[in-house]
This record gives sequence, C-alpha cells and structure tokens, in this order.
Amino acid sequence: MHVTRTRGRRLSAAAVTLALAATGGTLTALPATAAVAAPGATQEAGQTTVPFPRDADVVGAGPSGFLTKTRGASPEFRWTWYADGSSIVLPGASAVGGGSDLVVTGDREQLGTSVNLQVHDLSTPATAATPTAAFNVRELGPYRFAGLAGATLLLERQEDGVWKQYAATIENGAPKLRWLIGSAQFTCFSGEEAWTSTDAALYDCWVGERGEMPAKVVVDLAGGSQPMYLQEPFEFAGQGAISATHVAWRESRMSGKGIIAHQRGANVERWFPADDLDDPLYLVGGWLAYGQKAHIDAAGGASASPTVRPFTLQSIKDGEKSVALTAFSSAVAGPGGSLLVRGGTPEQGEGLYRISPRADGGRPDVELVASTGQTTVVRLTGSDTPKTLSAEQLAGGADFGWDLSRGDAAVRVTLKHLRSGKTLTREWPADTADGAPRRVTWHWDGKDVERPDGLLSPARAGEYEWEISARPEEGIGPDLVTTGRFTVNRPQAPHDVDGDGTADLFARDSGGALWSLRTQPAALGGSVTSTGRTRVGGGWQTYDRIESAGNIAGSPAPDVLARDTTGVLWLYQGTGDRAVPLSGRTRIGGGWQTFDRIAAGSDVTGDGRPDLLATDKAGVLWLYPGTGNATNPFSARKAMGGGWGTYNELTALGDFAGGPAGDLLARDKAGVLWQYLGKGDGTFAARTRIGGGWGGFASLVGVGDANGDGHADLMATSGTGTTFYAGTGDWKAPLKPGAKTDVTNGLRSEVTF
Repeated sequence: MHVTRTRGRRLSAAAVTLALAATGGTLTALPATAAVAAPGATQEAGQTTVPFPRDADVVGAGPSGFLTKTRGASPEFRWTWYADGSSIVLPGASAVGGGSDLVVTGDREQLGTSVNLQVHDLSTPATAATPTAAFNVRELGPYRFAGLAGATLLLERQEDGVWKQYAATIENGAPKLRWLIGSAQFTCFSGEEAWTSTDAALYDCWVGERGEMPAKVVVDLAGGSQPMYLQEPFEFAGQGAISATHVAWRESRMSGKGIIAHQRGANVERWFPADDLDDPLYLVGGWLAYGQKAHIDAAGGASASPTVRPFTLQSIKDGEKSVALTAFSSAVAGPGGSLLVRGGTPEQGEGLYRISPRADGGRPDVELVASTGQTTVVRLTGSDTPKTLSAEQLAGGADFGWDLSRGDAAVRVTLKHLRSGKTLTREWPADTADGAPRRVTWHWDGKDVERPDGLLSPARAGEYEWEISARPEEGIGPDLVTTGRFTVNRPQAPHDVDGDGTADLFARDSGGALWSLRTQPAALGGSVTSTGRTRVGGGWQTYDRIESAGNIAGSPAPDVLARDTTGVLWLYQGTGDRAVPLSGRTRIGGGWQTFDRIAAGSDVTGDGRPDLLATDKAGVLWLYPGTGNATNPFSARKAMGGGWGTYNELTALGDFAGGPAGDLLARDKAGVLWQYLGKGDGTFAARTRIGGGWGGFASLVGVGDANGDGHADLMATSGTGTTFYAGTGDWKAPLKPGAKTDVTNGLRSEVTF
C-alpha cells in the first residue's frame, strides 16, 4: 500500500539560502532527475562465484572486488577480487569501501575516531601494493572521517559550534578538500549507512537561526542544485537512503510509522506504512530495500533471537513487494547504483549477492557473486525419538537424537509437558565449521520438566511435545523448527495428583483454604520429603469430611470427595494439572450425614475401579462400588456387616499388604490399629492386629507408594507434625518404624487427607 501526496513545505527550501563551495549556487528543491547508471566492469552474470569468508560481513564493494570484515574482537579486513578469487588482508584497525575500488583504512577501531588514514586503490593487485594516499586528518583541519561515496571521501568538522560537511578527492597522493554543506543556519551530520549512491550523499540537518527545523538534505557530489526536505511538526525522520532516482527515509508521525519516498526532481512523495523503524533502509533505483539484520553477538556468532525478517524489495511506483533474500547481515553501496548484500537464499545458499537496478525500472536483478559454500536452509534429515515411555523405561532416562543437514547451527531443544505447559530447554552451540551434517543427541533424565525448588521429581504422565530449532551460525537463513510428540504412561495412584508417580496430599488450614502438598522420596525405600505446596482455593471450611478418592469418575487424575455440614456429598474431579489440581464440584447426593467415617480409594470389588466404604452411626459398614461415571459415580450400596462402631478411623490403602485387592486399616477407640485384607470380591478377610499406640494421631492417610520402593505407605498426622510409615508389602508386618517428616512444607493444617 502507498499514499501519494504533495506538500509545498516539505519540498521547499523554506527561503533559506545555502552557498555551495563546489558551485557557488543556492539550495533549491527541484534538481534534474539523474539517469540510472548501468553496472560497469562488474562480474559477468553466470560467472563462477568466488569465495566469501563465512564469519564476515561486507563493508565495501567496487567494480573489481569486495571488502569484508570478520566478526569478533580483532576483525580482519580482506579485499577479494572477482576475477580469480584472490585476496589480500589490509592493514589497519578499521576499513570501509563506498561503491568504487577505493578503500579507506584507519588506525583505530572506528574510522570516525581514526587520526591516520590511508587510501588504497584495489582495482588490481598491482595498484593494491602501496597506498594511494596517507594523511593525518587532524593536521588537515582537524577533520573527522564520515564515509566514502565512490571515489569521494566524506569528512566533517565543527566550526564555531556548527558541524560542516566536506568532500575530498585524492589528487597527486594528497586529499583535495571542498566544502559541501553547513553554515550558521545549517548544522549537518552524516547518517549511518545514509548513502547508497556513489555520487550523492544524504545528510541529517538542523535548519534555522536556532536550528529548530529538522531536514534531510541531498548533496550531489558532482555539484549542481541540492534538494532539502523539511520535516513538518510532529514528524521525526530516521535512517535514510539515496539512489540516482530517489531519496527515502523512515519516519514517525502522529498518524503512524512508515517510509517516505521521493522521486528526485519531482514534487511528489509516497508513504509506505512500516512499523520496523530500526531496520536498515536502502534504495536500488526506484525500489526500497529493507529487512531485519541477523543478530550477531560480540563473539561473532548469531544470537538466539527470533527468526529475522527477510530482505525485501518494494517498488516505490506501485508498492509491489518481492523477497530478494531469506535474510541478511550487512549491505553496502556498489557501483552503478547497485547494492551488495551479505545474505542467502534457499536455492543458492549463503554469500554475497548483488542487487542491481534495471533501466526499465522493473524489479532489480539479484545475483550471487561470492559464496560461503553454505546452504541457507537447515533441514532435519532423520530422528530417533520415543513414541511412548513407561515409568519403568523412564527410570534410567530416555535418549533422543536428531540428524541435521548442516552442523554450523546453534541448536535448542525444548521439551514441553502439554497438560501443564511447563518446559525444559537445552542448548548446543554451532558445531562443525565446515557445515558438514551433524547429529544432536540428548539424554533426558526422565525427571519433571518443571523441577520445582530444584528437586528432581519423576516426569509427569501425559503427552509431551519436543521442539528442535536450529539457527544458522551466520544468522543468515531461516531457523529450522521441527516438533514431535510422545506419551509418558504411569499407572494411576490414589494420591498422585499431578501424574509424576509420587504421592501428593491435600491439607486444609484453619482459615478454610485447601492446599496441595507435593512429596518425593528422600531415599529409595526410606522416608519422603516435601517439594512444595500450591494453594487450591478457599471456602473449604463448609465441609466436615474430605477424602482423597482415587480416580472414581474416569478423569485423568485422582478425585476428591467432600461432605458439607448439611450431609450433601460433592465430587471434585482431578485435572492432572499441578497448578489447578481440581475442577469445579459436582453434587452426588444428600443424606450422607448418617455416616461417621468415610474411606475411599481402594478397589475392593476387583473390577479396576476404586470404591467407597462408609460406617453409619449404627456401626454398619457399607460398600459403594465405583462406576467410573462422573454423573453417577457409585452403584447401589451393599451392607458389609455390623460392629464397626468400635472404630474411630478408617483408611483405604489400595493393595497394602500384597493381597489380591484393596485393603482397609481401622483404628479402634483404644488406639489399636487393625488390618483388613481385601479378597477382591467386595469382602475382607478376618482382621489382623498391627499394633497399639495409634490413638494420638488425628488422621491416618494411605498415600500409596510414596517412597518409590513398590509398596503402599501410610502417613499419620497429629498436632506435632507428620510421621511417615513405609510399607513392607508383608501382611504379617506391614509397616516399618515411623519417621518424622514435614510433608506439609511448614503449613499448619487442621486436616490432611
């Protein structure tokens, strides 16, 4: 999209006259339009390309060759000839070219601060043997080097508080100076990468007695009238560019951001919306050229930034767009109005491309003139990744492998647990410098990708997605981004809320807030330790009985049953999400106030679904078989017999003592703990005595296998803390001695389940 508008103020000289040292004329707005020059003495189309250094950017180009600068702390400046690919390293700490075979070198890292300059004629190896000129810019004025346009050195200096711009040509081995622009009413500065023409320069100036009006000023280095483009109020000009036919710059205004383009010699401007104000801007004839530079870090490598925007050509005439290069890292003016760009295409790979204007104004020609020998595109040629992983397979971790078409790319692998959204990332730097294929291998330790509090819990169950991305070392070309998925399968456990294979508990504090408590084995077969807690929500004081129930409703995680003070039983389905472990509640039904004790989580009937056991106030034990249906989670109840009023605590343990089905623990009012082994048909074997002294505990919680030894365990809570009893799997002596542990993670709770 483009907008054409004519504004007298922008194209006028605002009645300010500027004397030109080269011509003695005045600053006017309407120069004659220059003709497009055809590239001369350049490499023939189709000619075999010459080498381009892989770790370098282009900083100059002429008819005979190009100048490169390596990345890193101590750059090397090398000139390479198109004719045979031969090259020389130039002396000096800095160097730049400007569309001709002349190169300027300096004695400091920045040419603008260099004192001693040398000018080299690199049209042939013979002329490159000795500098054409060498001089001290301080002794000349003093001056400061500002750029090179064709065979013209651009210099600047400050005089009476005003910056003035000068041009210098080399005659008889010495610079011949002439004043270009700058006066009491003009102070002008050279803009970075501000000219893409060998015979003209574009300056940022401040105009007026108080320097109140910003303007872009075009200076024709061969002399003649010069146009000035004043900025209107609330318009802020950015980086500009110039060609033989047009001038353009990025601009921010109240109505938005974009690019202003003018045809030189015509009282017309065009506006192209563009938000990327920091991206470099170039011109090739009547075509805008722009893109986002590849991000190169201080060590010379491509940083892990988002994929760069491609190098694009856009017609000023009709707004047509065309992607010239996949990406680029540098660009300089070339002879005949051409632009030399370090970049790449999927078809021809990475290297130096010449973009040349066409005499008919059509889309500029793009040709590869020097190659790094690298492909721009990184491809995944093969992979070895799992499809499913069981808990047993993950015990020793899992191996992944990916084959890349080129090794000189920085690689990042991200592993994501889809249900939680948590990720784990690993990175590898670019490898083989020659771009040979590469295999990237990674051993995942099989631990939780979230790694809470630095502790290594087992990986959670569910679907995972891996993503491998590879960014070419030079920052040129698109990132490879490929994904795949696999599933971690774990048997569901009544107290494994988040699917990581370890025990989780819920606790309600005195304020009625419910907390989810995470644990992991402190040592295999030993006790357990806390790995953190998550607040589930408030309002739980309305319940007088809360019970972890296992997966009674077919959800992907254990559920919770809660009875309110009116006797209504509610179901909270598990989500498997550590951050939000429970979904909204569902009403099961009323009348549950008749029960003193409720125990859930054991599969008593042997059908693979957890059931519920409850004792009424008359001492009768009732079995509610689980259905696996959230809307109707239990089938009709069955009486299991009387005499259960002697017990003040029931705990469903799952397969606690090696029997065929879910078991039950019962504590009598004397503090003696009894064991009921399930037969798998909805009944229990005769009770066996575990031992006395259990009356001091507020609750007994069967937590499944919490310490990772394959046996169900028990936790007992009291006002003094929590005691962990490791299971043995032997019904004759089902529990090891207790060990104190702070699984509540410092939380003072009134009930734990």
